[in-house]
Amino acid sequence: MTSLEYSDDLHGLITGHLSQMSATSEMLSSVEDLSEVLHNLAMRARSVTSADFAAVSTFDDEGKLTRFVYNGIEESQARRLGDPPIGRALLGELGRREKPLRLDEVGGYAGYSGWPEGHPEMGPFLGAPIRAGGRTIGSLYMTRLKGSEPFSDTNELAAAVLALQGAVSVATALARERSGRMSLLEERTRIARDLHDGTIQSLYALGLECDSLARRADFPHDASEALLNGVSRINELIADIRSYITMLEVGTPATQPELSRDLAFVIRQLVPSGIDTVVNITAAALQEISARETEDFLYIAREALSNAVRHGSATKIAIDLRQSPDATAMTIQDNGVGFNQANVRTGLGTVTMRTRAERLAGELTVLGIPGMGTTVRVVIPRRFDD
Repeated sequence: MTSLEYSDDLHGLITGHLSQMSATSEMLSSVEDLSEVLHNLAMRARSVTSADFAAVSTFDDEGKLTRFVYNGIEESQARRLGDPPIGRALLGELGRREKPLRLDEVGGYAGYSGWPEGHPEMGPFLGAPIRAGGRTIGSLYMTRLKGSEPFSDTNELAAAVLALQGAVSVATALARERSGRMSLLEERTRIARDLHDGTIQSLYALGLECDSLARRADFPHDASEALLNGVSRINELIADIRSYITMLEVGTPATQPELSRDLAFVIRQLVPSGIDTVVNITAAALQEISARETEDFLYIAREALSNAVRHGSATKIAIDLRQSPDATAMTIQDNGVGFNQANVRTGLGTVTMRTRAERLAGELTVLGIPGMGTTVRVVIPRRFDD
């Protein structure tokens, strides 16, 4: 090869990388939500390394995998894979590295334990840590089908550059989400205090006044009965508000919200050990839910779980999160006493659940069958497509 040909090849390589970096910068600078940043990174990683599949994860301060977003697996296949990875073996290794890791055959890695049932058989592997503030905050993972050509030095360079570019966007989105989380927790505390010190006290005073009037000898019987019914309704409303305050005060981790982790925390807080709880959350559904959607899903789950425990006399509760081609649905079902739709009153919790569902542009259904339990289901439109 002549020096001129070598120069032309080098110029073309540099020009190509600069073009890719420019396209990446434009893509990442256009979004702020962490879920969208991760989706864009996974899509970009697959493109710049010519991988068959790509994924991106985030790690918490202790190096545990908190979020996993993938690109390239068929949606129908992804729904069959079940729970998302938890960061063991190779995925966990990337959380402890400072430099890329390239394998010609992933099966040769010492900690390899096989793919989940239904997962495509992968061969060549390329991983690149995403680092900021002196630690690994996430990782890029690229794979090709078993028997494919291994990743090259050029692919590794492209992945490393993408990880460097993505570090700023991921770190910024994580900081923004944590800041929002802390503000939300502070706001919850303020609202709970205001409800307890103001609203409940006012209602309690009103109830005492009505009760006192109802028991006056000079009051007509019908008026006394109406006042006593009002006192009963006030007491029910106070109980509803106290329950709502409990929902607000059930602390969730002050890190970025993550549905499967935070839901397990809520279950430990609200569900006694004698009630069997089954949780099924598919990776395909989990990876598309934003922080705001996670908060609303968690509230709806809290309220449904609280009702099942306090009013439903349930012995079993099942929570399911899954996708259809056009929607993401969460269902909470118990085997308790249920209720008669015609006679039940709408409480504060149900109103708030409907408000949360409407904010997600979704629909909430609460179905009770006497003697057969209650089902709470919220369905929201899909935000991402393959």
